[in-house]
Amino acid sequence: MARTGLYSRTRMAAVLITAAALALSTASAATAQATSPASIRDADQQMLLGWASHDLTTMTAEEAAFGRSNGMLSTYVDFVQSPAFPHAYADAAAARGSALLIAWEPWDWNRPADQQPEFAPRRIAAGAYDAHLKAWLRDAATRSADAEIIVRFAPEMDDSTRPWSSKAGKKATTTPTDYINMWRHVYALKQAIAPNLVFLWNPLNYGAGPYPFESYYPGAAYVDALALDGFNWGTARPQSPGWQSTEDVFGFTRADGPVVRLKKLAAGKPWGIAEAASAPDDPASFRAGGSQYAAWGSWVFEWPENPPYEATADDWITQEGWSRMLIRRARDSGASFVNFFHTVKETDWRLSDTEVGRRVFDEAS
Repeated sequence: MARTGLYSRTRMAAVLITAAALALSTASAATAQATSPASIRDADQQMLLGWASHDLTTMTAEEAAFGRSNGMLSTYVDFVQSPAFPHAYADAAAARGSALLIAWEPWDWNRPADQQPEFAPRRIAAGAYDAHLKAWLRDAATRSADAEIIVRFAPEMDDSTRPWSSKAGKKATTTPTDYINMWRHVYALKQAIAPNLVFLWNPLNYGAGPYPFESYYPGAAYVDALALDGFNWGTARPQSPGWQSTEDVFGFTRADGPVVRLKKLAAGKPWGIAEAASAPDDPASFRAGGSQYAAWGSWVFEWPENPPYEATADDWITQEGWSRMLIRRARDSGASFVNFFHTVKETDWRLSDTEVGRRVFDEAS
């Protein structure tokens, strides 16, 4: 999900930005100094859990509200509107001993994607942006000892809404081969300039593009870690399929499920969930006459048990339950990290209130 259109918070009132937030930040910094930075490559470390916020001030308030430090900070940069390496986020990650997840998007996120031929993957692969790429990587290299820096370069390539993704039909301009050549070129620069960065290959669970995500895989020698993005859209947009479970979205157990397919590509490399969230819930819509009843029926209230995961109807049909089940299923499937898209964009993806947030993140404890 691209960075475009994040909005300031309207909930999580200003009372959260209090001495509690400052105290938590100070305590996190002290803890970070006494421990080594979090790493998705550390097989002995428990699954990292983090979230993307509107900004660092908001994130600090959320940490106080949730009663925990953000284990994986997340931010976004493009090539035009926000082209610099995000040093403020690196500082915040280092202070907490947390990992830093950066979506590095080769385009101008303020312009329509189909009007940016200058960012075609073929041009990037040919070296048109090497000066910018090298300067950014040199900056990143200076911070790689402070925190593990994980770079989602050109993510969600299997969708159809970016200059680096493919479109079906006569307007198709980018092929999977174009993407692979671009990725390999940038990865080679990374290896030469900032080898300690983790380059994360990151498709969408079910992209709208004409090719499956496997078509864009550049090969094990050019990838450090892998991840998926996926969302339970509910009724947030007209074309959405309605409320979906975590298994519907990510396919943790199905042979054709996105997680199962990604793990085959990973072949032992670290993998995780880079962006995930559920739309706000409406449990009444699952009752007879509601908009979700035809798809779900009455079983979710009468026989909701699905050991060892869902135990009650709320585990299936609420934002809190969906989020807790995602953490549980990802951990049991061997994920190294889960990162929530905790902000406002197409809908309000944030956890609905402080107590819900605490219960969700307590799932990882």
